[in-house]
Amino acid sequence: MKICILQVLHTPNDKRVFHKEAKSLAAAGHDVLSIVPSETPLPKAIDGVRIETTPVAKGMFQRFMASFAIIPRGLRAKADAYLCVEPETWVSGLIIKLLTRRKVVFDQHEHVPSKFADKFPRPFRPAVQWATVKAMRAMARFTDYVILTKNCLEEPYKGLRVPRTVVLNTNHLQPPCAAIPEFLQQRYGHRPTIIHQGLFGDVRGSYQLLDAMRILARKCPDIKCVLLGKYIYGDEAAFRKAVSDAGLEAHIDMIDEIPFDEVPPYIAVSKVGLILFQPGPMNHTLAMPHKMFDYMREGIPLIAPAFAVEVAHIVRESECGLLVDVADPQAIADAVLRLLQDPEEAARLGANGRRSVETRYNWQSDERRMLDAFASAARNLHGASKA
Repeated sequence: MKICILQVLHTPNDKRVFHKEAKSLAAAGHDVLSIVPSETPLPKAIDGVRIETTPVAKGMFQRFMASFAIIPRGLRAKADAYLCVEPETWVSGLIIKLLTRRKVVFDQHEHVPSKFADKFPRPFRPAVQWATVKAMRAMARFTDYVILTKNCLEEPYKGLRVPRTVVLNTNHLQPPCAAIPEFLQQRYGHRPTIIHQGLFGDVRGSYQLLDAMRILARKCPDIKCVLLGKYIYGDEAAFRKAVSDAGLEAHIDMIDEIPFDEVPPYIAVSKVGLILFQPGPMNHTLAMPHKMFDYMREGIPLIAPAFAVEVAHIVRESECGLLVDVADPQAIADAVLRLLQDPEEAARLGANGRRSVETRYNWQSDERRMLDAFASAARNLHGASKA
């Protein structure tokens, strides 16, 4: 089957869309074209996935226009099925379906109603959220398959006959990283090191972590904190200044994006993994972050928000970490100290996380569900062709 992935927001190397979905579909024998925004030229094909770039959309108006500009590109692809990975491209895909009668699969990553409502003044948000749910239900009736990244996104589709399945943000199952580069061993291997991997910023606990590090540096003078990923939520320069003003430059390493396959050694050399989504946004309450499974796969214990429903469920079920009030720097610091000072307990929690990845939370399992969704769409496509 020829599959076209429509994107106006995701980056070319997105962890879920490219490294999992696109590559898995290509490896399964599908002809996959990824139409993706990029500021730099890309190869015509990467790992069996054909690539076509579009301009990067900045701001709501450009995103709105991009969702329509991508329609002619999608039509030229003449795909059998279109994978839409954002609400904007879900609209694009349904317009293409109206014109071609091809199949549309929507891969929902976020709690769309609340995320869209947050763009409006507070008094209007309940009405906007209600209207968004109604619009999603109407669009779902014309969608051939809905893939959800977590169980809690099911609500808008209840009672509808549209086929759907949950495909979590798990990782490929592979052995824990054993080959840690010498420069990482020298810098972090013999020090109590904690890590936050992934996009970071104000709403993801940067200043709560900074205050926690003030406490930790007094009690554990050789502690290191690795912030691995772009600082995109808030003012990075202001945060760097705050780190400097606190005298913590020797304790906090900020490292920009690195290649996908170079991440595991940074996690493996660390003692504790951090998830610090702050309370407020619904997408934080319903979060299902890649980093959780990254930490679990490498067998290190994690510290996560007690309020995050999906995260807390997995942490409790797997017994792989500690759930705390991440809005409280003292609670973060206490949890870090508990794990650093009790290596046996930390090892037990880390081993539990690794065991859960091996038995349940891995991409090999979720990949099958994703491929089954497209196999279902293909059967329906062939049935329609015969009719």
